[in-house]
Amino acid sequence: MKSKPIVLVVEDDRDQSDLVVDIINETGLYQAIPAYDGEHAFSILKGHERGFNFLSNGIACILLDWQMPKMNGEVFIKRLRAEEGGSPFKRHIPIVIFSAYSDKERLQLAKDPTLGLASGYIVKPFEEEELLTLLKRIIIHREAEILREILIEREARWVKELRK
Repeated sequence: MKSKPIVLVVEDDRDQSDLVVDIINETGLYQAIPAYDGEHAFSILKGHERGFNFLSNGIACILLDWQMPKMNGEVFIKRLRAEEGGSPFKRHIPIVIFSAYSDKERLQLAKDPTLGLASGYIVKPFEEEELLTLLKRIIIHREAEILREILIEREARWVKELRK
């Protein structure tokens, strides 16, 4: 029997984390695992390494809160991408950023290629359907790269509208 794709939910607010994990697990399509800070997330990632850490990680997608104590989202992504860059056989784990902020600066960070780019950006509070549709596109349809391009285009339109 094939195991379900794993979604790592990195969120320091336990109530928010529990809610997101429950929403994801109730679909029956994925297995969501909570991590309450960046260090906890890295220990979970380590537990899902494959091929002596030369192959892609067993985590299918990461939902990442941007504002966390100990390690914010930007630091987490930089560290993750540096670790993933150690092998030519690894693909980057798709990341969806969760943030209570919808400002231009954070959206630009989400599409920054030096951070490895995010495949999505969800503003809290979020709609369940938005989250589940995004996960389906990333994990089931394998559209992470397409979604990164859409995020970049959306940000460009947003900047254009602000300049008017």
